[in-house]
Amino acid sequence: MKNNRNDENYLKATTGSSDFDVLIFTQHWPQTVCYTWKESEASHTCSLPTKPDEWTIHGIWPSQYHKIGPQFCNKSMPFNPSALKSIERELQEKWIDIECGKTSYSLWKHEWDKHGTCAATVQYLNSEVKYFKEGLNLLTKYDMKNVLVKGNIVPGRTYNAIDILNAIERILGKRGSLFCIKNKDTKESYIFEIRICFDKMLQLIDCDGTYEYPTNCDLHGYVTYPDKLPQGYNVAQV
Repeated sequence: MKNNRNDENYLKATTGSSDFDVLIFTQHWPQTVCYTWKESEASHTCSLPTKPDEWTIHGIWPSQYHKIGPQFCNKSMPFNPSALKSIERELQEKWIDIECGKTSYSLWKHEWDKHGTCAATVQYLNSEVKYFKEGLNLLTKYDMKNVLVKGNIVPGRTYNAIDILNAIERILGKRGSLFCIKNKDTKESYIFEIRICFDKMLQLIDCDGTYEYPTNCDLHGYVTYPDKLPQGYNVAQV
């Protein structure tokens, strides 16, 4: 697999367009998300899942191949917190705003405004509640905790990045992508996000051609899958 880490090879999608080729479902690892949040300010606190081994949802991102976006597609569809009341409790466990807390709407608002309004051209995602319900459905079916365990990838250990990617492909039958952050002092890389891809019918497909595919990590280097919050907050996105 080719590791293309030069952002200059990617262009932003045409402004004002909602056209896209693929839906990227992104899950992130809370311990690493918290790590980066605390690194930016030591006084920051995190809201983590009740169960320490749970992955949580970042978002569903409509994307064009070899481009970033589209984003912020429809200002006439503003975020409405009350639309999510029926699923709010589940969102607070599985689509957590790790940085701002379980009771905050900031992450949901951001994901809807930036990505949901673009995804709304798809029938299955054409309302706020459909978009967030589908995220919950995708997590149930493709929870990275379960996928990685089946691939013998477990928290508390370090793996070769390519072995993680191969495990995802072996279990799901499709190629995903891996995103890391790195400790600037120790140079240790941590799993931050895993992304898998879907077509507009929400059928799982390979992520080839998407932004950061297959990884921003050193493809043949080692990546830690931390089982607890790493110590020494000094990290930067790779």
